[in-house]
Amino acid sequence: MKKTGKMILKGLGWVMVGALLFVAGVAIYDLIKEKDDRRTLEERGYSNLVSVGDHSLNVYKAGNENGDHTFVTLSGWSDGSAFIGWRPLTSTFEDENEFIFIDRPGYGLSDDVTDNMDIDEVVEDYRTALRNSGEEGPYILLAHSLGGLYTAYWESAYPDEIEGVIIMDGTIPIDDETQAEDFDLSWWQEASISAELDWMFLTARTGLIRLAPSGYEDLFYRLTDEDQELAVALVNFTIGSTQALYEMQQFATGDPQNWVWHHTVTNDIPKVYIAASEYEEAIEYSERIGNMEVYDLPGDHVIFLDRTEDCIEIIGDFMERLD
Repeated sequence: MKKTGKMILKGLGWVMVGALLFVAGVAIYDLIKEKDDRRTLEERGYSNLVSVGDHSLNVYKAGNENGDHTFVTLSGWSDGSAFIGWRPLTSTFEDENEFIFIDRPGYGLSDDVTDNMDIDEVVEDYRTALRNSGEEGPYILLAHSLGGLYTAYWESAYPDEIEGVIIMDGTIPIDDETQAEDFDLSWWQEASISAELDWMFLTARTGLIRLAPSGYEDLFYRLTDEDQELAVALVNFTIGSTQALYEMQQFATGDPQNWVWHHTVTNDIPKVYIAASEYEEAIEYSERIGNMEVYDLPGDHVIFLDRTEDCIEIIGDFMERLD
């Protein structure tokens, strides 16, 4: 009996050693592959770090620098791939407009930060990066998902800088009552969310995330194979950043959504909201933010890749009204 027990323990020991060697091998491969991916991105001209103080943001410009309008993109959570992944949408408008793809801290090719940054601090980073890269505005803010929160605060706090707003299935700010109802979580729910986020962060940092589908592959089908690989790599870079982890931890509490609700100022800046879901909530939101036309476009949350042609048509109509 004792011999059998020792054999089991020995077997478990070898399994653990094998697992550790496997993880170490994946981590080494990930470091090599990440270095290669970053070199490729730099060689293709995507890397352009602009200082905003004690860290730098990546600012990539595409389209016509002397065009009719200047778009600034604000990505959803974990999406550091905008300057590649969004191009099936933006390329339609690039002949006559300039697009500025800014990765906020921890996103894509931007520097990560250890000090947790809130909505207003991130918007100041956006604004500083634009000034330091020679852009003065006014801008059309083009946002997706969590980027919608930054957009709502930006156009409320600095309306003179904003010509128009396009939000694609954006995160909707919430009032006190909604936060109290929807985010009254049990300790078990909070622990589960925290564990899931920590696991995502860990898999990204160790490279294990490469072994699982990102969920973006099916939506990146319009890109070349190389661009698909680079876009997924940029998403993985982002998931492994300290700032992206903090961002989602805060989002899970409802605090950023509620903070933006209280800092939203109703104004006449022309706005469009494309709702892949929660159409009724978007209608209510439009009354608070002001002059927002809401389109019901059911589909995947990454609606600009799922229903690209429909989004192009909506944005095109909006541009005609601006002109």
